[in-house]
Amino acid sequence: MEVNVERIRPRLRGDVYVMRVPEGAYIRSNLGGSILKGASTYEWIQRMAPMLDGTRTLGELCAAVPESSRAALAKLTMLLLGKGYVKNVSDDRPHTLSEDLAKTYAANIAFIEYFTESPELRFERYRDSTLLLTGSGPLLQALTNSQLRSGVRTVSLAPFTESPFDRDRVAEHLAAAREQDPEQRIAYLDTDGGRLDEIAAGTTMVLHVADRPMAERARLLPHRAIAAGAACAQTVVAGDEAWIGPVIGKDGDATAWESAWRRLRALAPDMEGADLGDHPESAPSEFLRGPTVALVANQLCFAAFRHLTGIDRSPGDNHLVRFDLESLETTRHAFLPHPLALPAAPDDPARLTALADAAPVDDEELARRAVDCVDPRTGVFAEITERDYEQLPLFVSEVMVSDPVGLAGAPFAVHGCGENVVESRRRAVRHAFERYAAVMADPRRGDRLHGVDVLTGEPVAVDAAQVFPARAAASGGDWSEALRAAVVALAEENAVAALSTATEPLRRLDLDGAELTPRGERYTKLLGIVDQRFEIHDLSGLLGLPTFVLTTSTGTVACASDLEVGAALEKGLERTLLAYQSRTARQPAYAPAPVPDLPVHLRGDTGAWPTSVTLQQAVTGLTADGGRVVAVPLDHDPQLARLCPFVARAVIVHG
Repeated sequence: MEVNVERIRPRLRGDVYVMRVPEGAYIRSNLGGSILKGASTYEWIQRMAPMLDGTRTLGELCAAVPESSRAALAKLTMLLLGKGYVKNVSDDRPHTLSEDLAKTYAANIAFIEYFTESPELRFERYRDSTLLLTGSGPLLQALTNSQLRSGVRTVSLAPFTESPFDRDRVAEHLAAAREQDPEQRIAYLDTDGGRLDEIAAGTTMVLHVADRPMAERARLLPHRAIAAGAACAQTVVAGDEAWIGPVIGKDGDATAWESAWRRLRALAPDMEGADLGDHPESAPSEFLRGPTVALVANQLCFAAFRHLTGIDRSPGDNHLVRFDLESLETTRHAFLPHPLALPAAPDDPARLTALADAAPVDDEELARRAVDCVDPRTGVFAEITERDYEQLPLFVSEVMVSDPVGLAGAPFAVHGCGENVVESRRRAVRHAFERYAAVMADPRRGDRLHGVDVLTGEPVAVDAAQVFPARAAASGGDWSEALRAAVVALAEENAVAALSTATEPLRRLDLDGAELTPRGERYTKLLGIVDQRFEIHDLSGLLGLPTFVLTTSTGTVACASDLEVGAALEKGLERTLLAYQSRTARQPAYAPAPVPDLPVHLRGDTGAWPTSVTLQQAVTGLTADGGRVVAVPLDHDPQLARLCPFVARAVIVHG
């Protein structure tokens, strides 16, 4: 393929290093290393390097050397270009950066070039940006120094008063910076006792640092910045951790920082600033001093540099960087929008129709989607794990769920079990989505929520207090499965009350006449292998659908309902097996939910098995005292509702 040498303007990357080796030359950059064979290769590269500055085309370079050397020069240049050590800058846009400034900030320009094109122009635009630095104390002083060193011509400062700010020290930073860049200057803005309304006007980007949890100010600043057409990023210290980001573009989501902070406190409700208020009275971390201050400030400066030079092309990538002030460890933490940080949305009955028509989401797909929800500090779920749990006879997995609005009192664990680890994990994930939705109530939705009559499909308004916090949330692969599961969950919830108030003996059921599913048969064999004796008593007559209470020598261990006899029995056997495993392994965390003990006088004689019922028959049994069963979607977190759309709670509505 013929090469147009006039369309190639080669420039050697600034991070390239060349060394002589017996085979020829070893060349290395951040892209990796290569050996270029040939006795004279090293000398050729050394002679070519000064010419590969991007000012001349390959044709012009070839014309400047003897004709006998032109082919070798072109061949070696194209080889270096193909391996990425040389860059074709013929399409780079023009700039007006002086030669002296380009030399002064050569490392910064080379860094930009590594990621994108036109590095001089991008640096020039960064230099001409108007940056507003606000906050207080040594962090603001260090951030000012970092920004001057990065090459910004003008820095505007708006100090707040919660920590002492040393203007003399900042003047020293400026004097040192002006020795190599005399054009740099600092302008001070009056914060007017803490007002944020005006300080962002006319700026390109607002950078905020707080050496203590000034959460209210941090929440408001992005809104002020975006209203003024500016980008925003900040660092807030809480305890012995500095949280850096997110970087919010001038057209970005002003609620991103609040979402991040709410996600943080949902997994750490006792952290400083969890109330989203300003805490100027808090003492800064003992580790926030000396070089650590500069390291934290440099992180924020670097984030701003990457954003304003266009290196980071996806400002909507919501994440925080955690900087441990004691160990200096940094970790990246992604987060999802928090519903209470977003504008309020009314409860919309139209979503009921949309749910009925939505595409199904099976367990495999739900587990895949859950990956986006997991982060140990800012996730909806902190982790999915098996811990050190016993994995025989059942596999057990755990998901730690955040407490998004404080209804649960603290983050909590949910568990799933199965016949293999894939199944236990998928079940745990589904339970986690259900339990999260059950405690994610947005009070701005109003006192009345819209649900659907499970039999007629008619929209019905329900008191919000009757729905949240939901103790019996359920889900399915589609909306019809979710409705069925919600009715069964309601029955199990009522079964506990029915069991505690029962007066007539409950007939005992013999397994010889049972409708066992294949899984139920396996569970029965496993219970026999571990010598776990049990009895089954029938509670179906009190509820109108198959419901079984299982007891062992240790007491009542399980209560299970379903529309089908085999499915209800399978669940009861599984919970009995899980109760045995939890007890013998001394791991009560994943034990089945406790149920009232079935007294001896309520344990009746052997009787016939009940029959399976339809959904209508189950609803009729649950509403024997009147009312109708209404399923309300638990979708107050819109982002999670998109990932797991079919979560509902069924309630009995009278009137």
